[in-house]
Amino acid sequence: MLRSFRGAAMRNRIMAGLKAAAFVYDMSAGERDTWVKRFAGPVTVTHEAIASHGRPVDCAIYRTDPSTSRERPLLVVTHGFAHEGHTDPRLQALCRRLARLGFIVASPQFDEMRHYRLGLNDLADMEAVIATMRHAPGVDASAVGVMAFSFGAAPTLIGLSRPPLRDQVAFALIFGGYFDLRRTVRYVLTGAYDGHGHSGRVDPPTRGDDRWKFLKGNLSMVPASATSDVFARAVEARIADPSAPVDISRCTKEERAAWALISNRDPQLFDRLYLEAGPVLDGWIRRMSPEPTADGIRARLFLVHSFTDQKTPFTESIAMSRGVPLAPPPSLTLLNAFAHVDLRLNWRSLRSLVREGLPGLVAVWRVVRDILVLARAPGHAPRRQVARTYPASARAEGPATGRG
Repeated sequence: MLRSFRGAAMRNRIMAGLKAAAFVYDMSAGERDTWVKRFAGPVTVTHEAIASHGRPVDCAIYRTDPSTSRERPLLVVTHGFAHEGHTDPRLQALCRRLARLGFIVASPQFDEMRHYRLGLNDLADMEAVIATMRHAPGVDASAVGVMAFSFGAAPTLIGLSRPPLRDQVAFALIFGGYFDLRRTVRYVLTGAYDGHGHSGRVDPPTRGDDRWKFLKGNLSMVPASATSDVFARAVEARIADPSAPVDISRCTKEERAAWALISNRDPQLFDRLYLEAGPVLDGWIRRMSPEPTADGIRARLFLVHSFTDQKTPFTESIAMSRGVPLAPPPSLTLLNAFAHVDLRLNWRSLRSLVREGLPGLVAVWRVVRDILVLARAPGHAPRRQVARTYPASARAEGPATGRG
């Protein structure tokens, strides 16, 4: 019997490795027609309105061969900060690839994330989606996973630390997430990172800098006042033109403190400005940080982060891998092949292809393989994996792209 069990486990691992290789090939090929797409067959996409606290949540469901009765693992794919939400073409392409792997993929639309707003309403919607989809036809309720990106990973991680998700989700893939929001805000605004033996600074982007969109999405954290409209118009002006002249001299002390913090790019000034804005921001930042409640997480975490990420520092994934003491040992993959959460490979030359691109593809293959193995046997936890494809102290040339 033991020999038979080991043989089945080996066959499962071999099959997972082959499927992972097909996924990596499909990902590299982009939207071109490939044998992988033809072999897997067409992906059927349907939409369901899932009830959440008296309102519908639009959820796109991706699957191949919907007529089969065989149960398949469920993967809930959440989007990060993106106005398109789950209609983002890159997210849709990813969901189709995951469906071709054999998952039933659910991709909900999160209103808060679409408006660059961090809150727990999206978490409530995700709980409703998982509660409904676990009982959908063809879903293996024992093999439920979540995939979350960037700032969108925070509500997911907070949810995994408590019922009901703590008891319903077997694994989670976190791509470019954060663990402590205060450290991450410092990085986003000033480019400075420090932790777990790594420190440095990158120049915050001048193009694609979403600090003002972030402030607009979270204006509710600033107390309402007689000058709220003036403050909101100033934020809108900076979104349209980051160098636009604005006058907030008539605004309240709290509004001016929040403005000073968000507009600052000097890491030496961050602590003082944060302290001044603390009465406005600190409670919200603590509430939206997964770190304080992470000891409640029981799901197996697969953490992937790019050294080139300018939205969240890779040191946050290192902290996350060490901050979930009651979960199975996380898989941590640090690489330099992607830009933030954008799955387009960042190949700048033949040298970068050899040093970063190919090792990055191998690292992605390992992650996908281990997820597939776990999805087939949720009680099994592969050994701890730490993969690196680029020196941790180095940073890539040129800016990172992508969305939070």
